[in-house]
Amino acid sequence: MTQGGTEQGTEQVLVLGTGPVAQSTATAFVDLGFDAWVGTLTNQLPDDLRPVLTVVCENSDFDLDELAELQEATGTQLVPSLDACRITRDREGVRRTAAEELGLPTMAYEFARTPDELARCAEAVGFPCVVKPPVSSGGKGQTVVHAPADLAQAWRSAREVNPEGAVAVERYVDFDYEVTIITARSIDPATGQLATWFCEPIGTRHEAGRLVEAWQPAPLSEAAMDNARSIAARITGKIGAQGVYSVELFVAGDDVYFSDVNPRPSLDGMITRATQRVDQFDLHARAVAGLPIDVTLVTPGATRFVPAAAIDRESMARVLAVEETGVQVLPDMALVRSTGDTVDEARERAGRAVAEL
Repeated sequence: MTQGGTEQGTEQVLVLGTGPVAQSTATAFVDLGFDAWVGTLTNQLPDDLRPVLTVVCENSDFDLDELAELQEATGTQLVPSLDACRITRDREGVRRTAAEELGLPTMAYEFARTPDELARCAEAVGFPCVVKPPVSSGGKGQTVVHAPADLAQAWRSAREVNPEGAVAVERYVDFDYEVTIITARSIDPATGQLATWFCEPIGTRHEAGRLVEAWQPAPLSEAAMDNARSIAARITGKIGAQGVYSVELFVAGDDVYFSDVNPRPSLDGMITRATQRVDQFDLHARAVAGLPIDVTLVTPGATRFVPAAAIDRESMARVLAVEETGVQVLPDMALVRSTGDTVDEARERAGRAVAEL
């Protein structure tokens, strides 16, 4: 477990997670004056750790019973709440809440717990279909299945990412865009009431199920934008917690379909570090703390995600020579971010920079 490093006596925040999202979230809380700790519940917590907030940043790093015990022992406020964690723990909980409780438009779907069930579910939704793990990020473990012969490999791919829970089977539709709406819920200083803010939509592109590119803003029609924000408002309102949500949607013309929601910053939202006045991590910390929100877009931008990139100094120099381009090296990938006067210009620059690696 690592400590954020602020003066003793300040309010403590425990950020549950081990990856870059958790680390960046902790830094955002430190910047607001909190004493932030990063780790998991399997770590030995310091005896004097009494967090006023416990922020869950990764689905794989918590157990609901352990979270309940921590809340009872310390009086900490969980973000998201236990109920929100239950809803968003896996795709089945999210999808049933969205489609069956809220009536949000979704692709046809089924859930399978065995290979035999997978075959029946795929037949029910029809081919082509998409097989997804119960929990994943960045599209890991997802497979587009065109025929029954492909189901066995799709099952293995999903189970390699997450061996427990129900595998999702979703009807594949030829949509125009996949978009993510970063949605913030905090206290509106003008009214003192909980309110919702929407960042400009983030377009995403996947290859073989893996996230490879994101750009902001994504060009949506006025009707599609209204539908997207309505869906984002309804699902985040149902979950109810303050903070940032990553709401994933499919867009086909003016029609918008709900896909998934995560009550935390996401890999898709990494683009906001280049495009927004306040990025997704600072938005999350502000929203959780009930502070004012600013979702202003300051420039169009694009990010390319390069897996397992080991970048030598010469390659780094070539990448950084591309106009308005920066690099962030993570443990399992590199993020190449570019900005420009237009989204097309930013995407072209990011693509040109990746070609230099």
